[in-house]
Parts: sequence; structure tokens; C-alpha cells
Amino acid sequence: MKIIDYYLNDFILNEIAESVDFFPGVMQSESRIASEVNSYHNEQSSCYAPYMFWNGWWSSPVDTLRKRVIKNIWESNLPVPIGEVLGFEYWTRTFGPGQFLGPHVDEDTFLYQDSKVLNGPEIGCVYYGPSQEKVVGGFLELFESKLVFGEKNALEWENLQTKLDPIELRERIAFKENRLIIFDAGRVIHQTTPCVSGIRNVMVVNVWLKSNPPVDVTNFVYE
Repeated sequence: MKIIDYYLNDFILNEIAESVDFFPGVMQSESRIASEVNSYHNEQSSCYAPYMFWNGWWSSPVDTLRKRVIKNIWESNLPVPIGEVLGFEYWTRTFGPGQFLGPHVDEDTFLYQDSKVLNGPEIGCVYYGPSQEKVVGGFLELFESKLVFGEKNALEWENLQTKLDPIELRERIAFKENRLIIFDAGRVIHQTTPCVSGIRNVMVVNVWLKSNPPVDVTNFVYE
């Protein structure tokens, strides 16, 4: 795991802050968000914030602000050679006070929805963007337990709950603007806790390999 504070320079940070669509709106009234698979990938959902995909700066233009951020993050942090990378799955979220994510891994949601078989990215990251107001509280919690790709029904609650460590064994990382957290997001179980006040703007980027691709890349949205 790697944590880097003050990650992006002021120029690109200001561009993100001034953008009207880099982050979506707050996810309506739910406390626990994304409790159903692909719940924000549907244009009819309460908050449309789809899973997007990009095949990388070596294959196509860096023609959006999100792609510039992805290149900035992964150009110097990839754990494998570029030639092994299929591309980047990414999405953005806006958490209001009291909202949180339950225990999960960043899996191929389309595969799991169809077959209940777990597959995921090689590595991933969480980036905390600029906020318009001070954020009080809110943690990313990483459990010690890891899941195994290829396992069936791994994310069903009766199976997942047996792997949830007590708080004393979790890695807890506070929300902080312009903080980047790189970790094994596809295998390490993680969750977030609600903040007391403020809006948390979050970008997630996962690295998929050619040797272990998502079941169908046409399911993603492309900028």
C-alpha cells in the first residue's frame, strides 16, 4: 500500500475544483451507497455516475481532465510493464455527511452480476479530490482478509461477513483532500465510514491486465 499526500499540483487541482462535472452530485438520500451492484451505472438511477474505461495514454489521446489525472497517477506507479496493461476502469463519487460504503472489493461488477464469480483488477487507487467545505471525519478501512479471484459467491453476505476483521486489525486512513491511496483494491476487503460533516469527492481508478480482463469492456462508458 502507498499513501501520498498533496499528490496533484495546484494547477490541475484548481481545474478539478472549477470543473462542473468531474464529480457527480451527492447520491440522494441513501446512507449506505452502492448497496446494489451497478446501481449508479444506470442512467435512470438517482445519481448517474457510471463505470468508465480508458485504454491508456500510450494507445489513445489524453483528451479529458479525468484521463489527465489517471495518467498523472499511474505513469509513475504502475507495478507492471505498460505492455501488460489492458486499461483503466474509473469512476467518481460524491459522499454527503452520513454516507458510507459497506464491505466490498472492486470487482468486475458485470461478471459478478451475471455469474456470482469474483474477478478484479491487478491494483487500484482512491483519490480524494478538493472539497468546497471542510470535511470532518470519514475513514477508508482496509481489512486484513483478502479474497481470491475465481471464487463463486464470494461477495454474498453470508460468505463475506466471515472475513471481516475487528476494528483493531483494520488499517484506517482518514479522508484528506488531495490524498492518493494505492492498494490491492480487487482482493483486499475495504469499506468507508461516514463523515460528520462536509462533502467528500472521490475518484477510484483500477488497473486491469490483458491477462485478466473484465468480462466485457463494452459494458463501460467511454469519455
